Amino acid sequence: MQALSMDLRERIVAAYENGEGSQEAIGERFSVSRTVVGKLVRQQREQGTLQSQVHRCGRKPAISGEKLAELQQHLVDYPDATLAERIEALGLDCCVNTMWTTLRRLGCRYKKSRHELPSKIVPT
Repeated sequence: MQALSMDLRERIVAAYENGEGSQEAIGERFSVSRTVVGKLVRQQREQGTLQSQVHRCGRKPAISGEKLAELQQHLVDYPDATLAERIEALGLDCCVNTMWTTLRRLGCRYKKSRHELPSKIVPT
């Protein structure tokens, strides 16, 4: 759904404030619902702006910002550390699955490379 243009928002609120009709009549005039007219009038009154509001959806990442940078450095310093060891070393309060998801998002893999020589101690 497209956001209403700023010009249309201003005309809707101006029409309502000038008493040119009810919210329902103004909504019909500008081809929007009565609810949209009410929300725009309330937004202008409470926030003083008619700018489109950005609503962030979804859950915030458990590991982000400074901790994510620390994790990337930890990956460089200790490439063979387990997921649990990384959680403990960074002092994070998350589960192993969260660490796994974060590492996958960073593009890290824990799979043996086929380009390396096979281990002579452990079967590969």
